[in-house]
Amino acid sequence: MNKPTASVIICCYTEERLKDIHEAVESVLAQTLKPHEVIIAVDHNKQLYEGFAETYQDSVEIRKNSVNLNRSPNRRSPVSDPQPPVPIVLVLNEGARGFSATKNVAIRAAKGDIVAFLDDDAIAEKDWLLYLTKLFKDESVVAVGGRTIPLWLNGRRPSWFPEELDWIVGCTYKGLPLNGNEIRNVPGGNTAFRKGVFEKVGFFRSETGRIGTTAGCGEEADLCLRITHAMPEALIAYQEKAIIHHKVAPHRTTWRYLWKRSYNEGFYKSLVKRLSSDSSQTALSTEDSYLRYLLFKSIPERLAQFYRGESLPQTAAIIVCIAATGVGYLVGKARA
Repeated sequence: MNKPTASVIICCYTEERLKDIHEAVESVLAQTLKPHEVIIAVDHNKQLYEGFAETYQDSVEIRKNSVNLNRSPNRRSPVSDPQPPVPIVLVLNEGARGFSATKNVAIRAAKGDIVAFLDDDAIAEKDWLLYLTKLFKDESVVAVGGRTIPLWLNGRRPSWFPEELDWIVGCTYKGLPLNGNEIRNVPGGNTAFRKGVFEKVGFFRSETGRIGTTAGCGEEADLCLRITHAMPEALIAYQEKAIIHHKVAPHRTTWRYLWKRSYNEGFYKSLVKRLSSDSSQTALSTEDSYLRYLLFKSIPERLAQFYRGESLPQTAAIIVCIAATGVGYLVGKARA
């Protein structure tokens, strides 16, 4: 059997992250395991799309709904490079707005056997793709999620922000429920799927995905629940060696953002539960396990160490998170 190929997808929507996007692309081009292609998927921003076409203008080949760019301007020429350059493909989402729809456009354009996703404000370690795709040697594995480490742009983690809440800033969190190396669902910005899965269970649902900076989350949880329902023998795995570093802007390290993000999580998890074909107990099993971890381990441990300066503020942050998530869930359930 031939070694599977991987298409790496980076979704973006704003020029404000232009430098971040280029750094994300370069981190993928520098992988020890070269991807089959890098797909930059732009959500409803033709100016950004055309800007990429100008930046990566060498050897342009037009594809349907995409531009295939055979090399990056920051890389060596094919004459001095012993390996052929990695193609860069641009796709523009002009359908439904949002990350889910943009991901779907990119998946349809992908030619790899595996589609991997990297956040547009993240940097992948050089062996990221190698480890992310390694578990697919097991034919039963259909999706893999990697480890995401926060990169605090203000220099360090806020003292009041506990590691248990790192999911709020899009990172792997302490207390992540695992069954061996299996997880219920993969994270959005550091993950890979067999492309054939989408033909069996459908694509990402746009109603659960984020649109720009507005609320939305849960598209990966919804997709993985559909995979589990339609393919009971399939495995969804966690690979801690597939590491990326996710940039955390200062505005995401405030109490207001903590409340807002937690509220949105609860609101959209109520939607995921309604959309799920599984029982409510199965649909929210990860959340139930995580909540028990917070209530019976994280909070008691910090209260027992109240004399440490950060313990009480971190306890308060966890309680605020639980409360906001609960309110969001109840509001979402009521609106249904």
